[in-house]
Order: sequence, then C-alpha cells, then structure tokens
Amino acid sequence: MRRYVSCLIMGCLVAFISCDDVIEDDITDDTITIVAPLDEAEIKGNTVQFRWNGIEGADEYRLQINNQETNAIILDSVVNTSIFDYTMDPGSYQWRVRGENFAYTTAYTFDTRFSVIESSNLEGQTVKLNEPSNNLYTNKTDITFTWDAISTATFYKIRISKIEGSTETIIYTNNDTEINDTSITIGSSVITEDAEYKWEIQAGNETTTTGYFPRTFFIDTQKPPQPTLTEPATGDTAAVDEEVTFKWSFTDTGIIQSGITSSIQIATDQEFNDVVNSKEGVSEYTVTFADAGTYFWRVKGQDDAGNNGDYSDPFQIVIQ
Repeated sequence: MRRYVSCLIMGCLVAFISCDDVIEDDITDDTITIVAPLDEAEIKGNTVQFRWNGIEGADEYRLQINNQETNAIILDSVVNTSIFDYTMDPGSYQWRVRGENFAYTTAYTFDTRFSVIESSNLEGQTVKLNEPSNNLYTNKTDITFTWDAISTATFYKIRISKIEGSTETIIYTNNDTEINDTSITIGSSVITEDAEYKWEIQAGNETTTTGYFPRTFFIDTQKPPQPTLTEPATGDTAAVDEEVTFKWSFTDTGIIQSGITSSIQIATDQEFNDVVNSKEGVSEYTVTFADAGTYFWRVKGQDDAGNNGDYSDPFQIVIQ
C-alpha cells in the first residue's frame, strides 16, 4: 500500500511538472516599445539596426518592414532577440514588431516611418552576399560568387581562404585589380581540393571601404561509401502483411563529410530487373509485403554535395 501511494504521488508530480512546462504567459495585453529607428528617422548608409524593448514571456518577435513607395512587405521575419540588423536600399519604409510565444501574441507596435539615404561613407555599411549560400556543400569547383551592389561603391574585392582546423590560408585575392561588377567566377585552378573554404567581399570607393563580409562553403567531390545493410539480416523471414523496417548505416571517411540521404530498391530478382518498391531521400524504410516470395534489397547514398554512391551488395528477405 505504501509503495502504491508513493507511485501515485510521483505520478501526480510528473504530471504537474509536465503541465507547467507547456503553460505560456499571456502576453496579449503587454506593450512593446520601439527604440530605433524612431518615427521619421533618416538612416545614412545601407545597414539599419532595428531595436525594441523586449517583454517577459515573449519567446520571439515578428518584425515586418513595408516599402512605403510600393506598399509591399519586404520583410516578415521571426527573430528571437530584440535587436536585428538588416541591409536595405535607399527609400522610404515603415516597420512594426510584436511579441509571440506558443499560445499568445501582443498587438503590433504602431507603424513607424523611416528613410534610408545613400551615403558615400562606406564605413559601417554592409555587403549582402548572395551565392553561394552559407555553409553550402558542392562538388563543383568552378563557382560563381555574387553579392548585392552598394550604390556608392565603385569597386569590390574578394578573398578566398582555405580552412584547415584553426588555420586559414588565403588562396585567392584580387588586390592588384578591381571588380566593378557584383559577381565573379573562380575556376578549379584556385579551388583545387576537397576542403572547407571561406569567401569574403569588401566594397570600396575613392575615400572609404567597408569591412570584409564572409561566408563559408565546402567542396566534397568524393562519392558516398557503400552502406552497410543491418536489418533485416540477409535470409531473415517475415509474414505477409507484416511491417518490415529496412535499416543501414554509412561510414564516411572523406575529408569533407556532407550529409547523406539514401535510395532503396526492393526487387524480386538479384539483378534488380523487377523492382517492386523503391524510395529516395530516406534514412530507413518500412514496407508491408502483400505477396509471399523471396525479395532482394539494396541501398545507395546521395550526399548534400551532389555525389551519388554505389549500391550496396543486396540482402535477401523471405516473405511467407
């Protein structure tokens, strides 16, 4: 009896803690105060920092920016801090923000108008990088780098570095020339091997420059290894209409190990001329067989860099 009571108390305590975890603060009537930019503010340059006073109980904030000239929303984003930097073209805008949690939202702040004015002083301005995306995995070594223009910049510089642990080695820079466009293609004579790389762009004019703005990318030209099939073991049996889950694993020993997804094939013959079931982009696969017989299955990997691996040797399963 004493043990039963103890278990009951523990069960109630766990239930209480679990319920408390999902209770959200009602922030409906709370008010957010805008800090910057304030109404009718003029921002010189292309980088606007939005700030507001956060409130207790808000897990995140929804920020909206509207172009006053076109009346189009150019940003509708959720952020988890009360400060947000954004790169913008010259023009007239308005913005607002509200607090959110899982269950409640505050009202939006009043729409606040501001202007972005171009400036020839590039210090503190931001070069917005476009492609390649940050932390991209690719097997291509001819890469086109693109970024947005700054209206008062007259040239751009690029640096590409190879990263090995904590060591960064610059392998390309255009210090002796100027890029007057907002893109450049770097060929395989520069990016020669599988590794992590960093690319950086700086904008400049006759009097000032921005800082360098970086992104990283990964070159992975090695195809994924053949997977090791684990379940069901070859020769295992299962019943008609019974769920069978196929499992396998990869051991990637490449210099750059991009993520791997898999393709599975199930066939009635060992040469896989009669494929009766297949699936791409899976990490395991569950099948129910409607007909008895002997089936063969195999798996191959495709990695995030675009490399395709070879199929594993097939395993056999008997459906009775």
